[in-house]
Amino acid sequence: MRYSFSYSLSGIGRAAALGSLGILLVTASAGVGAAQSSESGSGEGLAGAWMVEVTLRNCDTGAPLGPVIHSLVSFHRGGTISESPAGLNFAPSQRTSGHGVWNHDQGRTYTQKMVALILFDTAPNLPGTPGFDPSLPVSPGFFAGWQTVTHMIDLSDTDHFTSAGTNAFYKFDGTRYRTGCSTAVGQRFK
Repeated sequence: MRYSFSYSLSGIGRAAALGSLGILLVTASAGVGAAQSSESGSGEGLAGAWMVEVTLRNCDTGAPLGPVIHSLVSFHRGGTISESPAGLNFAPSQRTSGHGVWNHDQGRTYTQKMVALILFDTAPNLPGTPGFDPSLPVSPGFFAGWQTVTHMIDLSDTDHFTSAGTNAFYKFDGTRYRTGCSTAVGQRFK
């Protein structure tokens, strides 16, 4: 098996962006000034726990795709990330928590990169398609493999941020089958 965690992603149309409804994870951060990944969550660094609201977007138009997805993201001292998403796009226990890295770029700008495993396949359940079941969550369907998320984070103050970026889904053989875009807002958990 080949495991390639590529973060060089291209934008796609509305259908593929809708497929990224499982992304959930995405961003979180805050801290103003000369924050570094090794600093504490004292309000001057990114480290700490964040409540995050993710909005999936059409990569071409920026239009929102579906409801807000909630996530809890922890930026750990030393530059690692733990993420716990909440959403109905994946079947129960289909997606693992996300893990990754974060870096301070400059000023109030940070970069985050995360990965989560997709443990088993599920079929799509989309309105307007054959077999759509309105009693089930709307989902583009997923293959077993992994998901990556890359975001640029801009801090508005020590307790709030906005971010934007991309995501991609891969089969376990390394084949990328879906990409998408998202934005997020976060608030430090105190």
